[in-house]
Amino acid sequence: MTQLVFWKTKDRSERETRLKNVLELARDVSQRDSGGLTSLIRLVVRPLQARGLSSAAFNAEHGAIDAYAFSSLFFSDSLVVTQDGRRAHELIGHPDTRYGLRLAVDPVLPVPWLRPRIASALATIGFGRSQGDWRYDASNHFATLVLPFGIALVTGGNHSITAGIVNGEGVVETSQVDDLSSLYDYVHYDGNSFIRTHDGQKLGTPRDEEPGMLFEIGRLMNQLGVRYDACLVRPDTEREPHLSGGDGYYSVVIDGRDAGVALTASGATRALHKVGLVEGSEEWTQVICGNASFSRKNYGGAEEEIRLVWRVRRRVVDDLDSVYDVMPWVREDDD
Repeated sequence: MTQLVFWKTKDRSERETRLKNVLELARDVSQRDSGGLTSLIRLVVRPLQARGLSSAAFNAEHGAIDAYAFSSLFFSDSLVVTQDGRRAHELIGHPDTRYGLRLAVDPVLPVPWLRPRIASALATIGFGRSQGDWRYDASNHFATLVLPFGIALVTGGNHSITAGIVNGEGVVETSQVDDLSSLYDYVHYDGNSFIRTHDGQKLGTPRDEEPGMLFEIGRLMNQLGVRYDACLVRPDTEREPHLSGGDGYYSVVIDGRDAGVALTASGATRALHKVGLVEGSEEWTQVICGNASFSRKNYGGAEEEIRLVWRVRRRVVDDLDSVYDVMPWVREDDD
């Protein structure tokens, strides 16, 4: 019995130390550029994502872990968290916005559970496979984006979304957004358990430590007024063609001259936030669609006019038989 307590104590101490180390890194990153916290989120979530993706592959039939959900990653959202008796789910916001999550980049957390279905998805979905490129299906793919730290919990399409992630292609739109910002006044993670702050009551001890780390990085993001930089989907604009995570980019035009560099969608989002544009506003939409420019000061202090122009990289293939259609949205001067 004494030895069992020793190992539990050691494990607790190690988890607390890892949380401390991660939060020190988060503060260091944020002091340099708070936008870098998005990259830190991606780093921290990788082990959690890998365990979900590989669970069915590493275990016998019906041996996969349960799908990731709020209650399994954090604590039950039905628990009271405030002194006046409000429960967690009453504080979680649900903004009426939709985001496009890049499966090659963003921290999407599917858990495929049926070995025959994941075998089929891996064998048939993707560029050059029998079902073709990964495609978003609104009737099958359901993902909840959890802000401010930006992980996405998958409740539909786990097997095909897994294929998109491991192939590095596809964009899935969110079906719901959960904003945890209001929870930070009442709940914290101490390295082992989620704690009700006003009285120290333990709300739950998660199996995985990464959700607690993400929650506390999210606290820092909330304090700094930043969130994970997922791309907003606007219902009043036409969707871009079905692209993989690396097919689309923005050309950067400085004072009317092409700078000769490509900016990712997340980089464009971060740039517009830095100059004070409000995401979803008319000005934001005009700039992101290439119809207006914005100003910035260069390192020499001079004003520059920046315009972003959406382009599509041309896919490179080594087999003519794989060229089966014309892509009309690609302009002649696209790369």
